[in-house]
Amino acid sequence: DFLYAEWNNKAAGFVGYGSAGGVRAVEHLRLVMAEVQVATVRAQVALSLYTDFENFTVFKPGSYHEKSVSQMLDQVIAWGGALKPLRGKSA
Repeated sequence: DFLYAEWNNKAAGFVGYGSAGGVRAVEHLRLVMAEVQVATVRAQVALSLYTDFENFTVFKPGSYHEKSVSQMLDQVIAWGGALKPLRGKSA
């Protein structure tokens, strides 16, 4: 709440991890971001504790994630640019 105005009209992408790629956590975080007027992009990166972490501790993502990371970042950049004119206006 303290940085509410600073977060308004920004874009966010998500990288989740867990046994199911952290998709449920990301799902809930999208709702939180909406409340602070942050536009979330559809593309996200879902990392598995089983395949992307060695011994569940050392981060070793598979190269197949490169495409989803690129898609997510492209969407964040595009939405961030689209929202830029709104950031100078008062709420």
